[in-house]
Amino acid sequence: MFLFFIFDCDVFFFDCVVNCFYKCDIFQFQKQFLLLFYRNKTRVMTKKMNLRAGKKRKSNKIKKVGMPPGTLMYMGDKQEKPITIDVLSFNDNLVKLQQINSISEAFSFVSEESVTWINVNGLTDIGQINEMGNFTQLHSLLLEDILDTEHRPKLEILDDNLLIIIKMLYEGKDGQLVVEHLALLLGQNYVISLQEVEGEDVFSVLRKRIQNENNTIRKRKSDYLLYGLLDAIVDNYFLVLDKISEQIQQIEHQILANPQEEMIFQIQNLKKEAIALRKTIHPTRELVSKLEKLEHPLISSETHLFLKDLYEHSIHISETLESYRDMLWGLTDTFMGAMSNKMNNVMRLLTLISTIFIPLTFIAGVYGMNFKYMPELEYQWAYPVVLITMFLIGAMMFLYFKSKKWL
Repeated sequence: MFLFFIFDCDVFFFDCVVNCFYKCDIFQFQKQFLLLFYRNKTRVMTKKMNLRAGKKRKSNKIKKVGMPPGTLMYMGDKQEKPITIDVLSFNDNLVKLQQINSISEAFSFVSEESVTWINVNGLTDIGQINEMGNFTQLHSLLLEDILDTEHRPKLEILDDNLLIIIKMLYEGKDGQLVVEHLALLLGQNYVISLQEVEGEDVFSVLRKRIQNENNTIRKRKSDYLLYGLLDAIVDNYFLVLDKISEQIQQIEHQILANPQEEMIFQIQNLKKEAIALRKTIHPTRELVSKLEKLEHPLISSETHLFLKDLYEHSIHISETLESYRDMLWGLTDTFMGAMSNKMNNVMRLLTLISTIFIPLTFIAGVYGMNFKYMPELEYQWAYPVVLITMFLIGAMMFLYFKSKKWL
């Protein structure tokens, strides 16, 4: 009976250790995971996204509630810098780049002898946007869409123009992924690009191509310039997806090497980024598809061939993004499995330690009893013999577990 009491005490001690570890590790993890889940239920579309942690963007749509349709109001983040307007005119023989102050002055450079690219940096000057609408005869509802930085990418087909609203993705100076609102207006011999902010964009390579007198773009019309702008935007989507791929591979390697609880936050952030990118990439694919199939006087049959190639690129990007989303879901399962395996290893270690100490506790318990007649207690070498015996038993069990690769 006394021996069973000793054994029960040992098992009770082991259970206390395991339960303490279990509560400190698993329950804390589950708590953090549930908090993360419910926090993500309130997720909103981000404007500037970090691949490690997204930033929430305040919407200005509330300010516009109750206003009549067609009311022009900038719906993006507040910009301190005034808008700037760059005009790039080119043909096979010349290239002329200059910065001007007004939209009306920019349209004075439009001529049949050259292609004119009017790039507007900033959407905060409502007067300039209205002036552009008057010159191009754009409806106020379309101007309203241009100023709405949260508008879904789309293609608007007009008699004399084509309006494209799209998102431009690139990495900012601070290493963050920037999602910038962009509107492109194609007209006869001109293209207007309206960027949300002044600074970096994805058109630097295209500008260099225009400066090169031997480049094909110098010999083509404004529809090819529109294709060049769209191609630069779509190509940069590949760079963004490459960064996500690097993040996925890095997290996967860390999970397999040494899984940590904070990795689930990294995976969840990447899922949020993938969802946000999906809202940009899928509508862009639809937009390019419509443009490629469109029969319009402003788009030549030769440019249609390039648009078809652009559509294939957009399909590739969309499929790549979907595969990355599947990989992220797989990473979640891999992480949960790795954490479970890590816990199993800890449980096995604690079990083996307890198993080694069971016979040692039994021996110590036997000779710790307070009986009067215990002949071994009178022997001169009894104490060292018992210690050596306990050491040998522990060592033999340790070596046995080691041979079975349990330790």
